[in-house]
Amino acid sequence: MKFIRFILAFGLFLASPVAAGNVFQVDRIKVDVSATSTTLARSTALQQGQARALSIAMRRLAKQEEWEKLPDIRTLDIENMVEVLRISDEKTGPTRYLATLSIQFKAAPLRDLLRSYGVAVTEVQSKPALLLPVLEDLQGLQAWGEHWWQTSWRDFDIDNNPAPLLLPLGGLDDSLIANAEDILIGDPAKLQMLNDRYGTQTVIVAHALADVEGQLGVTAYIFGEEESDVIVRTYRTGEPHEDMGRVAIDEIASALAERWKQVAAVASDEKQILRVRADYPSLKEWTRLLSRLNEAKLVREVTIVELAKSYAYLDLAYIGSVTQLGGNLGQRGLMLVEGEAGWTVVTEESAVVQ
Repeated sequence: MKFIRFILAFGLFLASPVAAGNVFQVDRIKVDVSATSTTLARSTALQQGQARALSIAMRRLAKQEEWEKLPDIRTLDIENMVEVLRISDEKTGPTRYLATLSIQFKAAPLRDLLRSYGVAVTEVQSKPALLLPVLEDLQGLQAWGEHWWQTSWRDFDIDNNPAPLLLPLGGLDDSLIANAEDILIGDPAKLQMLNDRYGTQTVIVAHALADVEGQLGVTAYIFGEEESDVIVRTYRTGEPHEDMGRVAIDEIASALAERWKQVAAVASDEKQILRVRADYPSLKEWTRLLSRLNEAKLVREVTIVELAKSYAYLDLAYIGSVTQLGGNLGQRGLMLVEGEAGWTVVTEESAVVQ
């Protein structure tokens, strides 16, 4: 829990946190177990599902290079680490149990467990990137409308990851902005229009080439504000394209998350203090700024040192590096800037006005 200490009295109304994904939640875990009775099948299925979800959560939170440090699932008291267990699509037979599970783990115990094994934890999400799946097969290029490549991405848990993805609505308005060819060549103007439409800053074009010989080639083009990159995977397993596509989606999503974890992983909860000047043109902006500071996951405590009509000096107790702090504040719509007089923090809205 974070605390705000007031050295000068000031009345505030804090806005509700912006809804976001949860890296401690794992959705769409499908279980299918047969046993000597329905009761035993159900019990076994829930145990297996929770173990699988915890394995996913731990690998999600840790950098791939540190996966070998992760604890053995079999040694853990998994049920006591579960915060919420949701069950849907439940079906039973005399000796069989099928269901889909959504499991949210307790953040603090899981974070502490991983750090006790010397694992740096990434619990801060990057800003969502706009995902544009493009399928190329015998029918040509397909970006909008329903096709198996888009459906496979929709079935994947793209929200609760360190690098969350946002699928567009895919309606007429989108198709009028850009067609499949525009998206595949990365037309800057049209991709920016899609970014503006969905409030994103990065577009990821996931191109799947399903050829007649059974091979699937997947290329993910990353078009960001400050960088561009490409991820390439090729599959020829003899399985249907849809099955290879699900493997490709898992690997592409993991690669995107890994890119973010390399800059966002925090190894400990050791706090540091950074004094910043907060500039704001109005009480409304001050309220918004302080609320967002309180929402930032790397900020543990905010102390108001001096408060004036248009500015304040604050001590931020935070974990991680200053670079990580700046990135985390950016997720909350704040800008952390170093100048000759020290560090300044402002909301993106007030920075635009200035």
